[in-house]
Order: sequence, then C-alpha cells, then structure tokens
Amino acid sequence: MRYSIPRLYYLATPAFILLDYLGGISVRVAVLDHMPAYKNLYYAFCILCAVAVYFLPRRSAVVALFESPVNLLISILGLVLPYVDRIKRADDVLNANWSPALNLSPQYVTNLLLAAGIAVFAFLQADEALSNRSEAPTRPPTRQP
Repeated sequence: MRYSIPRLYYLATPAFILLDYLGGISVRVAVLDHMPAYKNLYYAFCILCAVAVYFLPRRSAVVALFESPVNLLISILGLVLPYVDRIKRADDVLNANWSPALNLSPQYVTNLLLAAGIAVFAFLQADEALSNRSEAPTRPPTRQP
C-alpha cells in the first residue's frame, strides 16, 4: 500500500477512458482532444502503465515517475504551441486582432493539476525508495543496549 496513490491513478485509467468517450469529459489528457490518434496512443500508454503497476505494484512510483512528466510535457506543449503558432502567423502582434489561442478549460486545468500532483508524489516516493536502497549497505549496524 506504500505506493497506492500512483497505483490507483493508473488502475483508474479505464474509468478515465470511459468518462472521456462515453461522458465527454476528458480530464486525463484534455489537451489532445483535437488529436484523437495521439490521444488514443496516450491512452494505450496509460493502459500499459496500469498493467505494469498491477503486476509490479512495488514499482508504481517508478512508473508514475516515468509517465507523469510525459503527461506534463504533453500538457505544457499543448498550452504553448498554439500561442507560438498564432504569433508566427501574425504579421504584427501588437496591431493584430490577437486573442488567446487556447482557453483554459476546467478539464485542462484538472488534467494539469492531476498530472503535476502525481508527478511530484511519484518523484518524492521514488527518490525516497532509491535513497533507502543506496544507503542500506553503507549504514553501520545499530547496537542495541
């Protein structure tokens, strides 16, 4: 149960997929709503992560440490690239009728917060697990009085 939050996050992937395709609410990867092929690839990747944490529960933090930055990168690029594209197309940004390229929907913000929270949680747990493994052989044995 030590890595239960990342594990539950990935095991809930089918629920996120059903919520997205049946309910129309995309909170897992909201930025890819306009690119269904990439969205399906990402969901397949998340299913692989869920399979990994199911069969290797002790590696849940490591899986989350790998997947969450991918999700964050997708989310950040999805936020920045439309602005870059809009700026590249404008002749003069100051005189153009410029409007935001992407509205920050509640689903997008939820996705970003969820991915960032899991990434931070997984990083801290993976760092703790790795530091415990590296320190274990070098610690002197404790003496009991």
